[in-house]
Amino acid sequence: MDPLSIAPLEKPVTATVRMPGSKSYTNRALILAALTKGSARLKNPLYSDDTEAMIDCLRALGWMVETHPGEILVQGDIHLLQEKNYYLFARDSGTTIRFMLALLCLVPGVKTIRGNQRLNERPISDLVDALRTLGARIDYCGREGMLPVTISTSSLSGSQVRLKGDKSSQFCSALFLIAPCLAHGLMIHIEGPLISKPYVEMTIGCMREWGVEASLEEDGRCVVSGGQAYRKSEYVIEGDYSSAGYFFAIAALTNSTITLENINPASKQADRKFLELLKQMGSLVTEGENQISVQGNGVLPLQVDMEDCPDQVMTLAVLAAFAKGATHITGVRSLRYKETERVAALKTELGKMGIRTEDTHDTLTIYGGAPHPAEIDTYNDHRMAMAFAVAGMRLKGMVIRHPEVVNKTFPTFWTILESLR
Repeated sequence: MDPLSIAPLEKPVTATVRMPGSKSYTNRALILAALTKGSARLKNPLYSDDTEAMIDCLRALGWMVETHPGEILVQGDIHLLQEKNYYLFARDSGTTIRFMLALLCLVPGVKTIRGNQRLNERPISDLVDALRTLGARIDYCGREGMLPVTISTSSLSGSQVRLKGDKSSQFCSALFLIAPCLAHGLMIHIEGPLISKPYVEMTIGCMREWGVEASLEEDGRCVVSGGQAYRKSEYVIEGDYSSAGYFFAIAALTNSTITLENINPASKQADRKFLELLKQMGSLVTEGENQISVQGNGVLPLQVDMEDCPDQVMTLAVLAAFAKGATHITGVRSLRYKETERVAALKTELGKMGIRTEDTHDTLTIYGGAPHPAEIDTYNDHRMAMAFAVAGMRLKGMVIRHPEVVNKTFPTFWTILESLR
């Protein structure tokens, strides 16, 4: 697509927006549905590049996945899949790669999985090593520690594994999701701090809703006992807080009042924390029944640890560019292994706007004040496009290059953004 020029709001608005289903819940639910005997119907799913990558992989393996407006029907039995060679493509979806890699260790045949170039460069060795410890045979097809890989086992005999917690919570979630299928259950010993811990808690919550008991102990152990099975015929997916964050931020930055519907105020989603940060920056947040309103009142600088909700760092960084003073963000190290090296990308693009930044491996400091408009490169990263679009609702002259990257998680983003007018 051609670069997209964003026209700012001429004055504060009062608007209501309905959020799409959560990507994180949709991809977890697809795995749970695949491991459920019979059929499972998913209501209010997100249709995006990331979730369609997961659907494509399940279909390639032999599950029947029917997609309809507002719902997905998954049918099949992992024990009835054919024993043959499978070649799977996860596009740019990190969630699909991690969850699918664990699932493939239970699927008959020889399975090769890869992604697009950037995904193939993201480290996967911690998850591979953990699965090997449990009995999987996994071979790297090229560079050690990177995709693509080939999996040639169809069962796992182990029940205990050690896993570093500082790279991606999705490694732990991937193991958890398949744990009920292991003969003796699973105990994961997390080494060091567990990054993005709320996402593991989200996984545990999903598993419990599907009839499987799992726990995250205070001493860092993750436990799923054996002899359990997923049982659910219908599951409703709640709205996406990661997507909602951009519209909450627009309200804060433009002194608007924006109400988001299809948002669970009691959600376990990690990005719900962003609302607390907006309160600290000066906004008024009001919760209703399956909806939340944010009334903006400008933005103030903050000092905050974002380790548990790294997907909102980029949005907060853009808001911080307008806050007079220094905003200091810790817990950003996981951003260096995402769709792009997000800390470096943020520093470059904020620099174009005249905003000075400093960073260490795990921190980012933004010296805000009076940013000016710029043409923003998006690095094939959906969150770069959407985060800097927030600035475009305040600054005349903001241009977003390759706006189509939002299709990864939020295909209707630009349409909803325009509806605010």
